[in-house]
Amino acid sequence: MKLTLTLKFLNKLHQSNNREWFKENKKEYETAKEEFAVLITTLLEHFTHKINPAFSTLTAKECIFRLNRDVRFSKDKTPYKTYFSAVLHPEGRKTLKPMIYLHIAPNNNSFLAMGVYQPEKNYMKKIREEIDYNAEELKAIFDKKEFKNYFEGFTKMENGVLKTAPRGYPKDHPNIELLRFKHFVIQKTITDTALLSDDISTKIAQMTLAGQPLNDWLNVVWEETEEIEN
Repeated sequence: MKLTLTLKFLNKLHQSNNREWFKENKKEYETAKEEFAVLITTLLEHFTHKINPAFSTLTAKECIFRLNRDVRFSKDKTPYKTYFSAVLHPEGRKTLKPMIYLHIAPNNNSFLAMGVYQPEKNYMKKIREEIDYNAEELKAIFDKKEFKNYFEGFTKMENGVLKTAPRGYPKDHPNIELLRFKHFVIQKTITDTALLSDDISTKIAQMTLAGQPLNDWLNVVWEETEEIEN
């Protein structure tokens, strides 16, 4: 399958982001959204067999975010996002656990992201403790050939890295670069050319499987955090 209609619609929306245009082109939006939903459904089938049978309980609708923007506290009052996005996780898109995030936007601005964004305080503390105690396990994941085919370790996001060492850790800690992250996310750009290829679902599935060992590691840390809290 290809995301031809999806990219075409999003390109037009980027040029005419207003309610009047959207209303006139709602049928085209519905068609594009359905095309994106088919991709998500196909990925859920992949992940059911390759990652976790619990993915089989999900529908695409439970994964995909609304296109409407929340403009209440934003200077940008355009009503719609100019991208389609979804979180793929057995608990649905609102989960706080390590997840798979897919972002589709024209002009080579699409990407796959995995990991955990803005972890809760106790979870953050436990992740850093694991890095402190045994960073080699995490580094071994980053050093895997399959992983390195797509990812380069944690992504340095805007305002996503502490300027100094986190509280309780020395500035000369041997793994200070890992400890300073505030988001533990990996990311891979997806080109428009890839999105227009017949095997895009297979390509995204391969990327995801290469990054899954990180989510597995983060899930173990999550479980340990829950045990402490309970």
